[in-house]
Amino acid sequence: MLVSPADVVARAKATIKECTVSEAKEVLTPSTLLIDIREPAEFGRGYIPGAVLSPRGLLEFEIHPLVQRTATDPNVAAEDRQIILYCGTGGRSALGAETLNKMGYRNVTSMDGGIVAWSTAGLPVDTPT
Repeated sequence: MLVSPADVVARAKATIKECTVSEAKEVLTPSTLLIDIREPAEFGRGYIPGAVLSPRGLLEFEIHPLVQRTATDPNVAAEDRQIILYCGTGGRSALGAETLNKMGYRNVTSMDGGIVAWSTAGLPVDTPT
């Protein structure tokens, strides 16, 4: 029996932490690793200030060096680093959060609604120069 993409995302969402846009905004600090997991062309149209790009297809391969490279507190273990993932509307970030949890990261959150919800809330969006 085939499973729809919506079913796969729903199953992932049942196992991960999610936050709203307003909750994400409240917890964003310089030590939070905010990852945009959309494709480069999507990122080029606008991203949340402070986000780093790691497309969904590369996330598993880039996450360890990304966490190490962006560490701001040597007293926080890599697996405990606060990570917030976002995509366009929240599906890919849910799948990414599920994967990072399986890889041993314990403080991963998917931002429900993605950058669409962020923009709709009137929050700032940067574009590459």
